[in-house]
Amino acid sequence: MPATTWAKQARQIVIRRWQPEPLSKPVIDEELPNLSAVERAAEVITFTCRRAEYWLSPQGTLREWLKFNLRLALGIAVPALLVAPLVTLALNQFNLWIEVISKTTSNVVLVPLSVLLVVGLIAGLVSIGKSILSMRLRHQQRRDPYNY
Repeated sequence: MPATTWAKQARQIVIRRWQPEPLSKPVIDEELPNLSAVERAAEVITFTCRRAEYWLSPQGTLREWLKFNLRLALGIAVPALLVAPLVTLALNQFNLWIEVISKTTSNVVLVPLSVLLVVGLIAGLVSIGKSILSMRLRHQQRRDPYNY
């Protein structure tokens, strides 16, 4: 059995869904003179729209095209509007987790380095102190060579 591509599958779906029905010729309501002003206006607008649709596409292809595209737009928009906020929230949380992990990692690296720096500074101060003390002791011994 040959594998069908997504384009062929989409074409089959469109062919199955595409069922235009011929439109009936629009007629004016016989009760138009008895209707209220708002109802008459609505009826005239409806008749005008139906007449324009019948003039453009008496076989119903325009109506079927609009219905199909509306279904397609809803089929794409509804999942996008439902899923996109959840994906955005998940990515935002992921970004926060990465930020916390990077801060923790930098702290894990910086704390031992700062401890080593402090230990090195203390060792340096102790070494400088020893050398100063040893220099003083030598200096005192040189000052008094004859035990005055």
